[in-house]
Amino acid sequence: MTPEAFEIAARTLFDEVAAMTLATCADGRPWGSDVYFAADGWRLLFFSSPASRHCRNLAASAACAATIHPAVASWRDIRGLQLEGQVVPVEGIVAMARAAAVYCAKFPFAKPLLEAPGETAAKMARVRPHAFIPEAVRLTDNRLGFGARFRLRLRDGRPLGPPERDANG
Repeated sequence: MTPEAFEIAARTLFDEVAAMTLATCADGRPWGSDVYFAADGWRLLFFSSPASRHCRNLAASAACAATIHPAVASWRDIRGLQLEGQVVPVEGIVAMARAAAVYCAKFPFAKPLLEAPGETAAKMARVRPHAFIPEAVRLTDNRLGFGARFRLRLRDGRPLGPPERDANG
């Protein structure tokens, strides 16, 4: 698979799928959480409360994994991404504004929530933007053949080489 084809497949999933499942762990106890996300390059942005279990886990260990996949009716149509990396809080007013803009571009319903007065505003004030920064992305696409998997390694949001066929799923 070419780097361009891999990136197109990943971007298509980033655009088509609203939620990713984050897998975090703290004190030897795993936890999974679904969060709406928006892609800013390879960084996946989401808003969550620092008091949530997944954010408390991430404060203990930023290392995590995520999956992104659409619902399908047949195993022949399974496609999705499995990612490993780390999550960091988005810091600074400019970075936070960019995160909000990227997120609201994908989810227009979020803008009024982020700007809402009253009780909704108080609840929204408790959420913060976070960035999932992948170090490895695996693309699975059974439409290309059963178990077709490719892996891309990243550093600082840049590929470390072309995607490799991943036979070790």
